[in-house]
Amino acid sequence: MAAQPQPATPICASCGRPLSGRFCSDCGEERIDPHSLTVRHFLTHAIHELFDIDGKTWQTLRGLVLRPGFLASEHCAGRRRPYVNPFRLLITALIVYALCTRGGLQISLFVGPVALSLMPAAVKEGVSISDTVGKVDRFHLLSGLAAERATSKEAESDVARERFHRQLEKFAEPLSFANVFMLAITLQALFHRRRKHFVEHGVFSMHFMSFALFSGTFFSPLPALLTAGWGKVVLPFILVIMLWQFVYLIVAIRRFYYPDQTRGIHPKAIAVTAALVVYVLNSVFVTGVQTLGAALALWMT
Repeated sequence: MAAQPQPATPICASCGRPLSGRFCSDCGEERIDPHSLTVRHFLTHAIHELFDIDGKTWQTLRGLVLRPGFLASEHCAGRRRPYVNPFRLLITALIVYALCTRGGLQISLFVGPVALSLMPAAVKEGVSISDTVGKVDRFHLLSGLAAERATSKEAESDVARERFHRQLEKFAEPLSFANVFMLAITLQALFHRRRKHFVEHGVFSMHFMSFALFSGTFFSPLPALLTAGWGKVVLPFILVIMLWQFVYLIVAIRRFYYPDQTRGIHPKAIAVTAALVVYVLNSVFVTGVQTLGAALALWMT
């Protein structure tokens, strides 16, 4: 009798390794089959991924919002596959924040006579260059340069105004990444004995900045509320969101840097002090970089 031909071993479409089951043991790619190419399977899978509360995206967002410091702890412990990569999460938060704050949003922290920007100030379309500079320049360093530029008719033309705002908007994404780097350096200086690797502080910073950007989108209705005459609810609303962000940072620092000390006043006091330092330094940094961005945009206009 002739020998029966053995079925060919299926090969992973992504890495080319032999498959022994539904998923590749090397890269995790799913084995392709004709059924997966049907419209019904595609739509069913897409809807399942979108609304599945245990999916990677929703699981990441749930951990980010409800469990401060949890995602950073999971990442540094090597449990990474169930969650969205922190860098990708930060990019998503940047896009969402930019889309939700196009109405010209600015949230400030007042330290004595100095006003600092808590979040990157959104550029409102259609306003003049001088008004935008006055909004961004919290240290009043560019008033002379802006006034000098305003004397030129070309400086306030539609073309110049669009060019200025386009240049200023280019600083939004680099500002957020520089903010993460600054925050990581600060945390490493404060907690290098608790976490010795700089990447650990960087991962924590990316997760906290993602939360700050996502929660910052709750500020987006404020300009409309002010226009509608609801000014009395604006200040309490701002205070609630700011308090939420501050308490979140305290809990995240305590959970990430002192996971073995769940009781006692010492880690809590350190977390509160560190959160205050980070909050003020972050505001100074955001304000300073935005002022620099406005200066460069004026120079290039």
